[in-house]
Amino acid sequence: MSETKVVKTSCSTCGPCCQVDAYVRDGKLISVEGSRNTPQQSGSLCAKGAAALQYVYNKERILYPMKRIGKKGEGKFERITWEEAYDMIAENLLRIREEYGAKSTVFYVGYPKWFRPALLRLSNAYGSPNFCTESSTCFQAAALAWRSVYGNEICPADLQNAKTILMWSSNLYHSNTPMSRMYQGLKKRGVKVINVDPRHTVTAHEADIHLQLIPGTDGALALSMANVIIDENLYDREFVEKYVYGFEEYKEYVKQFPPERAEKITGVPAEKIILAARTFASNGPAGIMFSASPVVHNINGVQNYRAVFMLSALTGNYDVEGGNRSQPGPFSPANEFHKVRRLDTEEAIGQQDFPVWFDLSCDEAQCTKLADYILEEKPYPIKAVFGMGLNHRMWPQPSYLLEALAKLDFYVDVDIFMSESAKVADLILPACTSYEREEVHVLRGGRFFFSNRAIEPLGESKNDIEIIMEVLKRMGLHDEVLERGYEGYMQYILEPSGLTLEELKAHPEGMNGRNIFMPKTKTYEEQSFHTPSGKIEFCSQVLEKYKDSHGYSGLPEYKDYREISNIDQEKYPMILNTGSRKPQFFHARVYRMPWLAGLEEEPLVEIHPEDGQKYGIDNGSLVKVISPAGEVTGVAAYHVGGQPGTVHLYHGSAKGDANELIDKDYVDPISGFPGYKSYFCRLENVAIADAGELG
Repeated sequence: MSETKVVKTSCSTCGPCCQVDAYVRDGKLISVEGSRNTPQQSGSLCAKGAAALQYVYNKERILYPMKRIGKKGEGKFERITWEEAYDMIAENLLRIREEYGAKSTVFYVGYPKWFRPALLRLSNAYGSPNFCTESSTCFQAAALAWRSVYGNEICPADLQNAKTILMWSSNLYHSNTPMSRMYQGLKKRGVKVINVDPRHTVTAHEADIHLQLIPGTDGALALSMANVIIDENLYDREFVEKYVYGFEEYKEYVKQFPPERAEKITGVPAEKIILAARTFASNGPAGIMFSASPVVHNINGVQNYRAVFMLSALTGNYDVEGGNRSQPGPFSPANEFHKVRRLDTEEAIGQQDFPVWFDLSCDEAQCTKLADYILEEKPYPIKAVFGMGLNHRMWPQPSYLLEALAKLDFYVDVDIFMSESAKVADLILPACTSYEREEVHVLRGGRFFFSNRAIEPLGESKNDIEIIMEVLKRMGLHDEVLERGYEGYMQYILEPSGLTLEELKAHPEGMNGRNIFMPKTKTYEEQSFHTPSGKIEFCSQVLEKYKDSHGYSGLPEYKDYREISNIDQEKYPMILNTGSRKPQFFHARVYRMPWLAGLEEEPLVEIHPEDGQKYGIDNGSLVKVISPAGEVTGVAAYHVGGQPGTVHLYHGSAKGDANELIDKDYVDPISGFPGYKSYFCRLENVAIADAGELG
């Protein structure tokens, strides 16, 4: 009987930082379980062996390099060797650089994210300013909003020491399952939880105060809370006077948002706004628990989140125990992530449209309007895309991006699966899953983990970074770190920690770095804030600089999308809210896995029963969701947790993608983020609509 071995590795299904035990027999993966070393992962998708097996051995896996032989989009390819593939990349990218300049090539990372710094190094070596990632529509707008106020990276809430947590737009049980036990622990400890969410979720149900606002009105709610805090003299006057720039202008502005007016805007009762404001300001220390994208997926998203983030400084809860801390726990330094700077000697795509994205840099270009830049050749021609894990469904009106990708002179896609995005490529390269490669993980608390290869790579699939290294070599480019080879690269990541790669490999449970730094509080007492004023900026000087050219305001100005969108709301009377997390899905990543996709055979259009009755749509019936940009057909699902007048639809499904309903130009003018969470639509009963067409 063959022996079964257990390999400590990381999960490809729900995220590479999730440690798992992979069970292997005869060189084949037979099961995966959440690792005992990371009990917080219990209950996540990786604990289900079926999910991992259907992922690794999926019939859509790309196993060999393939060159297009038919028209773009036809999906006709022929197998070639890796040598031929590398030569094809070098020949085309060097030709395009010679003819159009290095900036005409975009280097793009979708998912997974672990090799971002390596591809940025390749982009820099090539000479292109256009390194882009899926963060053009995910997370970075929230980070930009924070940097515009505090000048550093987002500071998480100190959950262990907080007495109050303001959980803004996060349903942990569905969007961050590993943290659900922590959430339950907060409740047992008596922590007051204020939950802000348009839906009455499981997370909201367990909160002490649920502020169920109309989608997209977050800014008005935050400003109204500030109104109460200032009006009742609950703010930290000493801290504000010493460390905040622009408070007087801000104080004057929030007077426009008394709770009674905010109730009309947000739908949250005035008495609840007052209670939440008093609780957050008086029951300290208090921390704000943010979510990556829901608030900023709005055409006023950055300003809305700035208003939220300012509540921490207003109440003196910035960088203190129990508040939002710049150093939440012990840490050990490491190389690569957040250490590699983007080449910025030439103008990048998005720089004219969204200048603050670059002034408050995240070391990547803004590519939400990539399709326009390709098709219109403005501000200059984009002729090639070197994509790794590119998923066109991250964009609004994703079919428009596919059309643009098909117009490129050269498009190479490195991926695990034969996706629709891959089918329009000139060259497809097979990438490994995390079960088929080795990797160094930098974890929280100064801990490091070596993820082992559980099985040999399927077919001729390769490690993403090894592909990047060989492309660099074939083009005759140079990068000192990439030229070390993959083992040398992993050691380079560890160098500041004091660990060696060999000793980390010898400790499958992981290790703490030797160079450990203990967290500090009130770091602003030792060094000023990294903002133009050297203080926390309630009136951002970076934003104010573009007041005349782009119409930005330095204050967290609230602009209601219902008033500024110029959409006929009689024709499209319902608010469309897309992408609210479901526990079985991870964007578009797992629809190809029958075990998970079978849970919803058609897109569910979640509506309140009152709307079902109002529009003659029965629970379980087919319904069309029609927006100014397109339409999707799905199954109506009554959901009493939502609000009347709002439609909730998940994204990423080829059977009906919610993002096709969002106009490509419906974006936040500061960040470029699409307004996925607050657009407009109407509903039509499919049976009635079809009968009308027949008539």
